[in-house]
Amino acid sequence: MPSKLINVREYTVRAHQREIHTRVFHFICKECNESTQRETYGPRPLYCERCRPPQAPKKPQKPAAKAKPRPMTYKSKSDLD
Repeated sequence: MPSKLINVREYTVRAHQREIHTRVFHFICKECNESTQRETYGPRPLYCERCRPPQAPKKPQKPAAKAKPRPMTYKSKSDLD
């Protein structure tokens, strides 16, 4: 079974490398009905790489800028009546 190393970004645990096991599937594409093969680590694919190309890796988004705190407003007792 072919394997490859992938980089895992830090989220809850420390960043590390993980080895994932991939398989080559031979199947008939649901869209173009051609016999094809595709290497994947997940479940059996339904479409060939020409009909549904692999998605590009997502770029990390910049965190949103923090909003400035609003100035506190004080109300007098006469304003509440």
